[in-house]
Amino acid sequence: MKKILSLLVFLLFLQGTEVLYAQESLTSSGKVTPGVRFGGGVQYAMGAGEGNGLTAVQPLGGAGLYLNVTSLFRIGLDYNYTRMVREQSNATLSQLPGGGVSGEVYRDLKTHFHGINLTGEIQLLPAGPVSFYAGTGAGVLLAAGNLYTIGIKNEVKPDGAGNSIEIKGHNEGHRYVAPYIPVTFSLEYAFLPQVAMCLGAGYRVVIDGKNVFSPDVQAFATLGLRFDLK
Repeated sequence: MKKILSLLVFLLFLQGTEVLYAQESLTSSGKVTPGVRFGGGVQYAMGAGEGNGLTAVQPLGGAGLYLNVTSLFRIGLDYNYTRMVREQSNATLSQLPGGGVSGEVYRDLKTHFHGINLTGEIQLLPAGPVSFYAGTGAGVLLAAGNLYTIGIKNEVKPDGAGNSIEIKGHNEGHRYVAPYIPVTFSLEYAFLPQVAMCLGAGYRVVIDGKNVFSPDVQAFATLGLRFDLK
């Protein structure tokens, strides 16, 4: 359902872009102008790892380039990085037929995410120092990490001769590449003619249903600066 909603947002965005091009050709200066932006914040991954559970809040940082095509429309190319750490403990173990317990007691999933996306963004407010951009596009997620687990087996020996305790550790690496659809929002205040403070939010829908380590959705909130290079 979330992937279908993101696709509908993307299609509506394309239609809105065509309207903007019909109304205005270039920026008020008569040419396309570039800029750079930097930001940091937090990200929350949903559906990451086996069991499709929720993960903790993760730090997020990134930078990007953009082109002001018109006063109402810009194109951005952005890179962002985040590191997910998800730890789980299991207090419920399986009972063994002859007595004792067995099962996994600890799981530590770590993943490094490198995201690169190309977006188109529409300015939704009248001209002024405050602007609000909504955007969407396409991106690719490069992920690498490892899963470390600890298992225990406490088995009762026949005829009450004692217990046999076995502890095992397992470390498994994972690496994958997955496309995603980003949806972004940015509220910006230009406190200088060419510098603006940006409060951003959004999410990206990861299109990778086969990988058990891949998140389904990554939601984020950021605070950053934008610099127009005129």
